[in-house]
Amino acid sequence: MKKQQLQKRSPKKNYPKEDPQQVKKFELSRYSDLAGLAIIILLGIIIYSNSFQCSFHFDDFHNIVDNPRIRNLADVKSWWNFYPTRPLGIFTFAVNYHFSQMNVWPYHLVNLVIHLMNACLAGWLTLLIFSSPAMKDLPVSRHKRGIAFLTALLFVSHPLATQSVTYIVQRMASLVTLFYLLSVALYVKARLSNWGITTKFLLFAGSIVSAIVAMLIKENAFTLPFAILLIEIFFFRTKKPILNFKDYRFILFIVVLLSVIVIILLKGSFNVFKTIPPMQGHTYTLTPVTYLFTQFSVILKYIQLLFLPINLKLDYDFPISDNFFGIRTILSFLVLLALIILAILLFKRHRVISFGIFWFLLTLSIESGFIPIIDVIFEHRTYLPSFGFFLILSSVLYILLWNKFKFLAIAVFTVIIGSYSTMTYQRNKIWKDDLTLWSDNVSKAPNIARPICNRGYAYGTIGQWNMAIADYSKALEIDPDYTDALSNRGGAYGKVGQWDKTIEDCSQAIRIDPNYLKAWFNRGDAYENLRQFDKAILDYSKAIGIDSLFTKAYSNRGIAYANLGQWDNSITDCSQAIRIDPKYAQAYYNRGIVYANLGQWDKVIADCSMTIEIDPSYVQAYSNRGAAYGNIGQMDKAIDDYSRAISIAPNYTKAYTNRAIAYGKSGHWDKAVADYSQVIGFEPDNAGAWYNRGIAYGNIGLWDNAITDFTRTIEIDPAFTQAYYNRSIAYKKITSVKNVTQK
Repeated sequence: MKKQQLQKRSPKKNYPKEDPQQVKKFELSRYSDLAGLAIIILLGIIIYSNSFQCSFHFDDFHNIVDNPRIRNLADVKSWWNFYPTRPLGIFTFAVNYHFSQMNVWPYHLVNLVIHLMNACLAGWLTLLIFSSPAMKDLPVSRHKRGIAFLTALLFVSHPLATQSVTYIVQRMASLVTLFYLLSVALYVKARLSNWGITTKFLLFAGSIVSAIVAMLIKENAFTLPFAILLIEIFFFRTKKPILNFKDYRFILFIVVLLSVIVIILLKGSFNVFKTIPPMQGHTYTLTPVTYLFTQFSVILKYIQLLFLPINLKLDYDFPISDNFFGIRTILSFLVLLALIILAILLFKRHRVISFGIFWFLLTLSIESGFIPIIDVIFEHRTYLPSFGFFLILSSVLYILLWNKFKFLAIAVFTVIIGSYSTMTYQRNKIWKDDLTLWSDNVSKAPNIARPICNRGYAYGTIGQWNMAIADYSKALEIDPDYTDALSNRGGAYGKVGQWDKTIEDCSQAIRIDPNYLKAWFNRGDAYENLRQFDKAILDYSKAIGIDSLFTKAYSNRGIAYANLGQWDNSITDCSQAIRIDPKYAQAYYNRGIVYANLGQWDKVIADCSMTIEIDPSYVQAYSNRGAAYGNIGQMDKAIDDYSRAISIAPNYTKAYTNRAIAYGKSGHWDKAVADYSQVIGFEPDNAGAWYNRGIAYGNIGLWDNAITDFTRTIEIDPAFTQAYYNRSIAYKKITSVKNVTQK
């Protein structure tokens, strides 16, 4: 009874009315946040606006351009197994290829969007950190929005990020960062949330899903559970940490950690710790120990590049540390040890700075630890760790300058962001194409073989084969066993007709590495051009044995079979190349040639049409389809195809010749004369063109012109018997006309 009376007497709840000032403040902060996001995104678009037409580079070819495993988006097994530890990163390339094939700008667009999202996530995570229990009551947290904004601006503008944004294949680094930061941010948001158990559950679930996705993109995501642990220790444990086995967060951490260990054991292999011999133009041997010793100096180099991003390059000439007690190694180790001690000492008073140091070292630990990687240093490895650096830099600048020297702080921020943005824009110019990229690298690191070899490849792509050969030879002076340089020089020798040297170089590469795919293929190409088709088939078969999805080897072997008259084998090989890569234009074109030899003109037309659909600029396909149309009497279509070929390649004499023949068959001898004249203009010593123009002149009654052309034909080729015969007929025609006139 008393309880009921008490309930009756209890006053009604009076909810406080909204404070207009607070509402206004909330609206202003919301609009300022939106304006900040707009500035971050706009700045990123501006400084990367010159990256959209930058070409594919280096590992882009293996992973994208020459990778048949990403050609079919529906073939999950193929693209998943191409890189089993990074399947979701490869999946994004398969999606890009599905929609844009080899059109480069959509790849850059995706990379930039990821980078912009990462910058926004970096800002959001910074904001959440300063809202945490350990930080929210500190004076510096009054500036948390400004610090978050500055962190995001530093992230989006720093030139060290260009290797993760403009270098397409290093989407792996930026994409793993996206889900890594998202996982951490969702975790922090869940810990801060007061929106009820359902919301907390969804946020935690989102964090776990993001973590799993990150781990399927790149291996450095396996540090995520420890990053979450850092967040807990630094920003949610304001008292002395104690282990509470009943705490669901502790249990969740243990579950996630055990899951990561299980995944590593299932997916990983102790082979990752094996010694790496000299390869890829590097002359050093790497063990887990020498790699770790070297990383002491590499990490300091990364810090220097974050502070002062100058002399950036794709391929670094970095000294290997074989001895811990070497001056460079031990000094680097002591500096890193001092940095760790500093982070521990700063834990209580400056947690953000301490956290930033530990974040940087933790997220570098997999690529800068015991697991040897042939390239000891790469700029893209700093992409995820750089968040810790930018968090420290923005916080320190605010703490030191903002309260007392606001205008100076704004000036410093502007200079830093402006300088970084300008340097990023200029760095993107270097990434324009292979020649600009590797020429820059060679000028900065002239004593390592790989950049020189890759510059040679760049020269080859623009047809400067002598320059290419010179670079390959220079690379081989530095590393005589560099198989890439040997095989590529062999290919370049082939382009200038020195097939014997091609065979010599490729054979040397095969002796060094019997499983070197490119050398077998290039040597097969040399044998094919020397018309040693049996040897070519053996080499192409060896290449196919090494890589059963090597479409170029199937296509070329198909042509070798065709030259031996083995039409069925030829069609089988070309068809296999097409099955592997349905967008492989060359295979359709080659199969069309085989069908032409068999007189199967409808199939020639079908294959040439597919070639043109894939590559509308493939002039030979237009010419061959025109010939097929001509053989089935469709002269108008034949002439149209030859005309298309000429519009694409105005110097393509074969198309002029074939169109002239088609005009002649259609009775348009005046047009035939015009086309033969074009051929003669390009090739003054082309006896066939002179002879055929003579025939055309004869068909329109210009016998004097015909005699002149037949005479020129005989001067060029005295053994051209048909020209003698037709000239005699032309003389008779002129005599006959004169006799009629006299009568």
